[in-house]
Amino acid sequence: MKRLEAVHKQEEAQLGREALTYLSDEELDALDESLDAEARARGEEPPPNELLEQMKRREAEEEERARIHTEESRRRGRELLEQNHALIEAHRRRTKKGAT
Repeated sequence: MKRLEAVHKQEEAQLGREALTYLSDEELDALDESLDAEARARGEEPPPNELLEQMKRREAEEEERARIHTEESRRRGRELLEQNHALIEAHRRRTKKGAT
């Protein structure tokens, strides 16, 4: 009897998964919202959307990479500016000596 019940539950789950394949994206989103609303109504926090969480992590990683790149670019820019300033001053001193 327990084995029959287990098989029946597996078949129901399979039918449920198959039924979901026929829903549009809008219908799936509405179903997801409905399930989240039911969870909140019971005082539960709905489970996080793994795809959304993954996107947030990637965005944060990309922002961090951009920040690091910007800092590195600014540092290199300051170094080049200092080097160029020293070269410009040396050139001015040479040309001043040559002019007199």
